[in-house]
Amino acid sequence: MAIMHHECSQAKILALCIKALHLQTKKAHFCSIVQTMRLEMLLITFLSVSSAPLVLSAALGPRQSSDNTATVDLAVNRGTPEHLASGIIYGIPDTPNQIPDSFYTDVGFNYARAGGAQLPAPSRGWIWGLNEYQGRFESTFSNYETTRKYGGTFILLPHDLWGTDSTNSSTVWPGDNGDFSDYDAFLDKVIDDIKINNMIEGLVWDIWNEPDLSVFWQRDSSQWISLYVRTHERLSAQPTQTNSWWTDWLSAVQMNNVIPDQYSWHIEGNINDPIDDLGTNNSTLTEMLCNYGLPARQANINEYATFAEQVASGAAWWISRLERYDTIGLRGNWLSSSALHDFMASLLGKPNADNSDYDPRGTGYYPNGEYQVYKYYNQDMTGSRAATTGSGDRLMDVFATIGTDKIRVLAGTRLQQGTWFITVKGLTTVGLPESGSVVIHTLGFVDAGHYGEVSGSSDRGDILHTYSGDTLTFPVYQTAEDQFTAWAFEISL
Repeated sequence: MAIMHHECSQAKILALCIKALHLQTKKAHFCSIVQTMRLEMLLITFLSVSSAPLVLSAALGPRQSSDNTATVDLAVNRGTPEHLASGIIYGIPDTPNQIPDSFYTDVGFNYARAGGAQLPAPSRGWIWGLNEYQGRFESTFSNYETTRKYGGTFILLPHDLWGTDSTNSSTVWPGDNGDFSDYDAFLDKVIDDIKINNMIEGLVWDIWNEPDLSVFWQRDSSQWISLYVRTHERLSAQPTQTNSWWTDWLSAVQMNNVIPDQYSWHIEGNINDPIDDLGTNNSTLTEMLCNYGLPARQANINEYATFAEQVASGAAWWISRLERYDTIGLRGNWLSSSALHDFMASLLGKPNADNSDYDPRGTGYYPNGEYQVYKYYNQDMTGSRAATTGSGDRLMDVFATIGTDKIRVLAGTRLQQGTWFITVKGLTTVGLPESGSVVIHTLGFVDAGHYGEVSGSSDRGDILHTYSGDTLTFPVYQTAEDQFTAWAFEISL
């Protein structure tokens, strides 16, 4: 891949220059600013001695600004990595051990969320009778056991046990006409089954999923709030200041003193909308909690990323975002029917995964490109977390760790092509000189589609970078060829 491209006249001397330039830089996906300047000066020298008329169709490169720059501050230690982004919603087969252990352990799987969704008759949920509830609970229990096998936390989805995905126009919803008797019986049954099956350890109860979406809650917000308060007492969309689902709920939480252990929501919206961004959500929620006099709690984005974003570069972007705000994250799952209960939420493929011969109980699993990002994130990004900021345009982000052997920077963009910069500060705090040069080793995590097999990262080679003032800056080129590629930049200590 060529990292620079210029259109010009057919002057032979310029053509040779460009060819040489491409050969020198083809192996690398980034180069230091100093090296780039030298190459550009070489090109300009050739241009000046050529007598043929020459035209450049584009600038030699974008200028660095806060909009296109992410930063890493090595002087700030943010603690040991907990791999907060390594959770999934559904994606676990109901048959134990169908997916081999290594696929879970390699990515540091630590959080799951399920409740038997989309199972057909005779497992359509509580609203169709006790016998149809049982199949969904058995699926839930199996997923719980798999999660606990790897030391993970399991989020129970009672709305799926109840059967929101199998309702019809005659369905009676909890609290209709002020009557919660059937819902109370449902709660009694779920709680009894949890106790009988020793499911209390490592369990989180998600009172009701996405009540602001009619597919999961077909009544008004006041009826849902009554359900929330009732359920909380029985057990012991994005947040904005104008979202009544949030503000009315917070008011009720304060009034009834039913404060949750976690504040959870989903971010699966428009990548160009600042509201659909954890950075915006985090500050808005903090302000709203202050307004209602409520305490801070662990935040959990228990569904993150659209299906289109579930590529290698998107995985790196989301990992970086979640780690910065110390927020637990579970990958969204956009598959349906039996496939919803398979593939670890689109991290794996297997034979016939995407055709009519798909077998829900089939094996032969293999990793895709995103999987390799999570594997690197879990296995290689150890030591301590450095402070980071994403680019001002919100399209590129980084996660960085300081190990005993290397500084590692994971970087990804949000489905975009272009040029961004990474600035690393505080090099002296990890034993490097204030100025000098370092070699950066680059790994690329390519993406071959949701069911495309990717065996590992691609080695993109070493580049020598010169720096000064305790600060190193280098560009990252996200070309058409590598639009969905994530990057790891490693500096030896």
